[in-house]
Amino acid sequence: MQIGSYLTEVSRVVAKFAVKTEKTEPEKEASGVSAADAFLKEARKSPAQRIRDQILARMKLDEESLASMPAEKRAAVEKQIAEELKRQLSGEKDRRGAAVDLTA
Repeated sequence: MQIGSYLTEVSRVVAKFAVKTEKTEPEKEASGVSAADAFLKEARKSPAQRIRDQILARMKLDEESLASMPAEKRAAVEKQIAEELKRQLSGEKDRRGAAVDLTA
């Protein structure tokens, strides 16, 4: 096979599988929110709000389900969240469980 026919064949294959890269509208996720909008929404959150969201996700809760809980159960969850926030924002998370003294 000559180089010219090889390049023609490669061009044909590439054209067959080429994906159109121009988009007239931003791509939307299944929820109907663009990736850029989702990123900006997350970027605008404070570090405390991001940590709170992560804690709630670990507990398999969201703000709506937390608000619908009975007062005493909600207070207990809020207390856990406050303690975890305090621990993470103060840096205690990094020191907990350390087995080596690196102060030398």
